[in-house]
Amino acid sequence: MKERFRTFKQLSAKQKLQYIWDYYKIHIIVTVVLICAIFSIIKAVKHAGSVDLYVAYVNVAVDDKVTDALANSSGLIISNYKDLLITEDPSSENLEYAYASSMKLTSALSADRLDVIIGDSYAMSYANGAEYLVDIEEFVGAYNPQLLDKLRPLFLLDDNGKAYAIDISALGSFADAGYSEPIYLGFIAADSHISSKLTLLSTLL
Repeated sequence: MKERFRTFKQLSAKQKLQYIWDYYKIHIIVTVVLICAIFSIIKAVKHAGSVDLYVAYVNVAVDDKVTDALANSSGLIISNYKDLLITEDPSSENLEYAYASSMKLTSALSADRLDVIIGDSYAMSYANGAEYLVDIEEFVGAYNPQLLDKLRPLFLLDDNGKAYAIDISALGSFADAGYSEPIYLGFIAADSHISSKLTLLSTLL
């Protein structure tokens, strides 16, 4: 340990920075993302009274054009979590970022600052497996059954027949976004912002 410390002291400033980055890269990345997540959630809490819906985009690249169009067409004030990544591939070079994204989702859920997840099939399967998502067929059937006929062809079902997401690839601003893979929407299993969730669905349909 003393020998390692002496070696470190002999390094130049640039070499010391490189040494710290090489050995503590994962800790640094996770810490930075978590700090950003905490500040984001604190900001969201401060403005909670003016937000109608909290939406997380997971494994989906989304720009302001898409999110602004969704907000404008629905008339909702939407707070977005963008650029989140979920993967369990141990060979992925973004594994550290994926871990930090998972922590950000967990923090948002704990703070009751997440209503909707929009993502690819893997992201939605992950969220459903973690029991984050409500059965959309049951949810809509309870609050606005008139929408069910339009929604049923879009359902993404798990092995138990639960409709945990809907395919929104051809709906609203997502239809013109040029995604090469299907994009899905799922609702968090919570009683918050129910009317806003229904408004979002009606707008997309």
